[in-house]
Amino acid sequence: HRPLDRDSGTGCAMTVRGRWGCALLLAYPLVEIILAVAVARVIGWWWVLVIVIGCIVLGLGLVRYSLGATGQSLRSSLAPLRDERGGRDAQRPAITSAAHRHVAAPAQTLLIVPAGLLIAIPGFVTTLMGAALWMPPVRRRTAQRWEDAARRAMPPGPGRAAWPEEGPDVRL
Repeated sequence: HRPLDRDSGTGCAMTVRGRWGCALLLAYPLVEIILAVAVARVIGWWWVLVIVIGCIVLGLGLVRYSLGATGQSLRSSLAPLRDERGGRDAQRPAITSAAHRHVAAPAQTLLIVPAGLLIAIPGFVTTLMGAALWMPPVRRRTAQRWEDAARRAMPPGPGRAAWPEEGPDVRL
């Protein structure tokens, strides 16, 4: 048996990272409220309400746009990889590094979804985080970091050596 955690009285001990996560989760609403009150003192509560409602509409519009644009971008980036007839019997080419670069654009477009959701969540901190993620350089860097993490997480095997140089071996 594991010893009881002195703080919670349960059998599972909370890590330092978990404690910081809980503290941030509890502090977040307080920070949003304090910031809203500070902004309301400067511009007034009605303007804060207008800004919050406007950000909700803008964020949900970004999500809707992003989902449609990602589908179109993915279709157009994969179109050159399909054979001219579109038949299932024809041999289909593998995605190479050149084609892999074309697929990166939909990944960056898809990052507009969390940006829009962050903007739509009422609060100035989340709106600023969403606005930062909405910026193309931040999206590019975030997509690159996720791709690098996915490459590191790939299990060893024949496909792993081919991924960095030639792109994933995906048949269409």
